[in-house]
Amino acid sequence: MLEQLIPRRRPPRFDPARMSRALVIKLSSIGDVVQALPVATALKRRYPDLRLTWMVEDWVVPIVIGHFAIDRVIAVPAMKWPPRTRVWFSTFARAIAELRREPYDVSIDLQGLLKSSFFVLLSGAPARIGYAFQREGAQSVSYGVPDLPDELHNVEHYLSSARFLGAATTPVDFGLRARPEARATIARMLEESGVGRPRPLVVINPTASASWKDWPVERWAQVADAMAERGAVVLCGAAQHAQRHQRIASSTQRPPVDLTGRTTLPELVALLERCALHIAPDTGSAHIAAALGRPVVGIYGPTRPSRLAPWGQQRLVVFRGELCVVGCPYRCPSNRKCLEAISAADVIERAQQALAGAIA
Repeated sequence: MLEQLIPRRRPPRFDPARMSRALVIKLSSIGDVVQALPVATALKRRYPDLRLTWMVEDWVVPIVIGHFAIDRVIAVPAMKWPPRTRVWFSTFARAIAELRREPYDVSIDLQGLLKSSFFVLLSGAPARIGYAFQREGAQSVSYGVPDLPDELHNVEHYLSSARFLGAATTPVDFGLRARPEARATIARMLEESGVGRPRPLVVINPTASASWKDWPVERWAQVADAMAERGAVVLCGAAQHAQRHQRIASSTQRPPVDLTGRTTLPELVALLERCALHIAPDTGSAHIAAALGRPVVGIYGPTRPSRLAPWGQQRLVVFRGELCVVGCPYRCPSNRKCLEAISAADVIERAQQALAGAIA
């Protein structure tokens, strides 16, 4: 199988200890980029003088910009097809020019798709690290990283590339930090909303970007009310989810502070850094909070916690996926019974245990 996926010609000898410039390609999404950050940290820990460039879609740039292990960031416009505007094409052209501005000893494709392999080839890196099992753009790979068992976490799969290059992958360090200016903005927003420091801050993001992960509105309202008895509750999320979040807030007995659509990505990081607990489905904010070391109660149904749970917090995930063996998310004749089976009481109990420190 491997011979069918990578070029037949023998790649040139490559000594990681001699590399001075590396390119990491992980374009999106927020949660995936967050989970890939330990690769940068591990490489910089092993090779302190390595100049590391990270290529990412522009809307995810705030996650990687300013990271202590990343020296340079190349932003590309969102790779949605077909592009429709002149602005997209001009932005894309600038990104390519920036990519070609520096030479690289090695490229590391953590996306494993045709669009990322395009940038791998344009980089001109003589050593091109990719997954041995990838099919899209397989001809761009000169060194295939061996596959890991599927049940291992995404973070482990990403780190296998750093391990392949001679870096130790423990301890796992995301290196994600809130920016001082974002901390100040969040502090002001919370103060203006009447949220003080003495009470634990519980941040809830009730909506993922994919609607097939959505849990019922009325159950979220029950969770928010229960958490309001233990701390200050804040809703967060993208602006396109504002109407849904308003429905949740209006269904509560003790309305939460609703910051949906009011925070930038850096401000979301600062908000989650400050929280005592985050509650969310499988979505980007859950992985940000986990990377910051905050407890996360995840509501999972169509996605597997073994692979996609917030890092290190699988015991906090509420999961009923064992009820269904049908492939997800593309088809579901069972009307998402894996989510329907999760009650508000299930989530409230897990959240209260997390706040009490009863679940490590």
